[in-house]
Amino acid sequence: MLTAYNVQSQQILATHARKEEVYHCPICKEVLILRQGVRKGAHFAHYRHSMGHVHLKGESVQHARCKAALYEQLCKIDPATQLEPYIKKITQIPDMIFRAWAIEVQLSSIAIKTMRERTEGLLSEGYRVLWLAKKPQMKKGLYVLSQLQQQCIIPSTKTLYCIDTTSCELFRLSHMIPITAKTFHGELTPLSIQAFSQALQQDPQYDVIIRKLSTSQILKYIQQCRRQSNVLEPTLSLMYQMRMLDEQVVKVTGFLFPEQIYIHTHPVLWQLYILKCLQAGIPSHSLLLKQLKFRHFAVEECDRQQIINRIVQRYLKLLNL
Repeated sequence: MLTAYNVQSQQILATHARKEEVYHCPICKEVLILRQGVRKGAHFAHYRHSMGHVHLKGESVQHARCKAALYEQLCKIDPATQLEPYIKKITQIPDMIFRAWAIEVQLSSIAIKTMRERTEGLLSEGYRVLWLAKKPQMKKGLYVLSQLQQQCIIPSTKTLYCIDTTSCELFRLSHMIPITAKTFHGELTPLSIQAFSQALQQDPQYDVIIRKLSTSQILKYIQQCRRQSNVLEPTLSLMYQMRMLDEQVVKVTGFLFPEQIYIHTHPVLWQLYILKCLQAGIPSHSLLLKQLKFRHFAVEECDRQQIINRIVQRYLKLLNL
């Protein structure tokens, strides 16, 4: 924690705190330790065996540094920016409040349930919520996102705001297109603090373009399925049941609709499910609701039935059915 409260209940920055003073945590009310190390910088910490230590996990050096750097920059835009404000009604301490936004810098793993609970609490207090993730790595032209990074995506705009944990530079990964469960195509843009501030104020733009996986990407996916050596592998099972060759699968599947950002299941697989239902002369909606895996996001929850209705409609229209 970069701030704590003194005996007068005033919020004090660790950089301005004095060793002889007593400081406490606003949530658990326990006394905190003031640490002034070179590596992590000045910060407050709970005593190891306190209840606060159990419930409030200490932050990393990277997290503390990124949070302090971002706060300092945002204060130049708006001096009213708050660092670690204690919101008593919901007993939460977001990393910072910048105008209408509650900003959380999230670099370590956290359960999606916890992220959703924190988001809902902040929304109930009238804030818009942004989860800032670690800048993703690129591999073979695609961005590789961990589960945590995916949880920080704003799905309606297909955007991820992120930070370089070494330089503390801000970035925006936009126009995101899932290629596999963990890899995404997108445009990574560095953001000055002014550009970051402006981006938060702008109305979101929605991308409705339909794209398609390349032949090599689809064939690679099929080969990966074959390497599993599992007769119950669903993609291969569907191909076998419908007597489809690889070339046929390449031709009629692999379409990337805007809703794919919400769907963890590979597009080739769920499109094969629809084709199988068409062949059997039955609706595909119930099967998709049962078989599809969805991504989970901190800031938005999707209506799964609505997503399924849209992708079925789009896919059938594309096939002229």
